[in-house]
Amino acid sequence: MTRKQEIIDVCIEMIDKEGFLNLSIKTIAERLGIKPPSLYKHFQGGLDEIKEAIKVYGWNSIDIKIAKSAVGKSREDGLKAMCYALREFAHEHPGVFEAICWHNSYTSELNHEITKGVISSLYSILDSLGFSEAVKMHVLRSLRGFVEGFSMLELHGSFGDEITLDESFAYGVDALITGIMKGQENVG
Repeated sequence: MTRKQEIIDVCIEMIDKEGFLNLSIKTIAERLGIKPPSLYKHFQGGLDEIKEAIKVYGWNSIDIKIAKSAVGKSREDGLKAMCYALREFAHEHPGVFEAICWHNSYTSELNHEITKGVISSLYSILDSLGFSEAVKMHVLRSLRGFVEGFSMLELHGSFGDEITLDESFAYGVDALITGIMKGQENVG
């Protein structure tokens, strides 16, 4: 393992415990027991380059998780598997999840490249449903909005009812996918 990868691993551990917004050159250096300027030896772009490496890690990890969850599944089962995989990732890596939630793949070529795998996995699920390109985009945005929004609220303790969050998540996923399928029937 390279020193650069060790630094990223420490950063991932830090943000999963303390939040993405609390990451700084100072806190990273303190955790590693080094002086802040030493980080620039490995990351000349400083904190921005480190944060970009964390996002790359996050998108690559989500791509693998979604692909594994959807193996052998298609149609609604594939969409459900994707939703549950994304929520599970949020619980496993809350800081990394927070970092990628605000990521827009259309702001740069690099950002577009690092999300290509996830988009490809999701599109292969949607292809099994025979959706048009426009409907695929609507579906992706709807699912992403629900899963990321629910997960962020959940991670920040924003729900306090007696009904379990697992039940609420399952209800939301089922309702959304039922609506998506019904909407497609009306289009076709």
